[in-house]
Amino acid sequence: MTTTFKTGLKALVAAFSLTLAGAAQAQIAQPIRIIFPFAPGGGGDGLARLIAEAVRKDSGEQVIVENRVGADGRIGVRAGITAAADGRTLLFSPIAPIVIHPTIYPDLQYNPLTDLKPISLVARFEYALSTGPLTSAKELPDAVVWLRQHPKNGAFGSPGNGGIPQFLGILFGEQAKLDIRHVPYRGSMPILNDVAAGQVALGVTPTSDAVALHEGNKIRIVATSGTKRSTLLPDVPTFSELGYKLTGDGWYSLYAPQGTPDEIIQKYSALVAAAVKSPEAQNSFGRLGFDLVGSTPQELSDIQKAAFEQWEAPAKQFRIE
Repeated sequence: MTTTFKTGLKALVAAFSLTLAGAAQAQIAQPIRIIFPFAPGGGGDGLARLIAEAVRKDSGEQVIVENRVGADGRIGVRAGITAAADGRTLLFSPIAPIVIHPTIYPDLQYNPLTDLKPISLVARFEYALSTGPLTSAKELPDAVVWLRQHPKNGAFGSPGNGGIPQFLGILFGEQAKLDIRHVPYRGSMPILNDVAAGQVALGVTPTSDAVALHEGNKIRIVATSGTKRSTLLPDVPTFSELGYKLTGDGWYSLYAPQGTPDEIIQKYSALVAAAVKSPEAQNSFGRLGFDLVGSTPQELSDIQKAAFEQWEAPAKQFRIE
């Protein structure tokens, strides 16, 4: 082997080694992502950031919350499902994209119930019906009277198509004998801002997202969807108290792509449990109406199966072809 050939071979090996090292460094430099398929600013986004901080403290790596907004959450969910199953991309989602979309979107090209691995049910919550200066109503019966007198302004906003807030709004309209149309938004805060600005008559959102504006007298929560009154809003009646057959809660959960190793799933589940049980989290999010849970993967699997069975029949009424 000639000296020239040896020198060239050494240079080639060195260059190849540098390329591999650079690729490895680039891979390490990529942050851990938690995809949240709705707009920033609400309680769900805040919970996602709570988890991101817990992962950052444990791993010492950069962790970002990526708001992949669009298609009523389907864009973000699909991004979570199709990500590499290496534990570096997680999905943080509310109930609807996981257990309702498979029923109302018959052409859905994925199945969240089988294409994702459950990590933990992070928090439960209820929903609130809010109004604002457009109706000037202080109580739900007053809002109903106004809507009957102003049918052209009969509209309610919810965080996208195919979610429990949409179902609650439509069923409320049917039971109140109102002709109100649904306006889908990309998250709760845009709805509530429009309610506060008098741009839309009603909004149906997680109670946690609406509390601050309610307490600031920007909007008025006139009913909640729980089986009993919210501890945050003891003066606000439930739909049931007002004679409506409307109850329903939601939840936020953490997932990984199918194929993610079980040891990674268990590690993240333990991190979530520790994060939500901290006094700081219980105080901060409890004041917003969240019931922080931190379940095991199997518990989440059982819960979402039961939720699918609960909502499958109602969801078929709203199937989107």
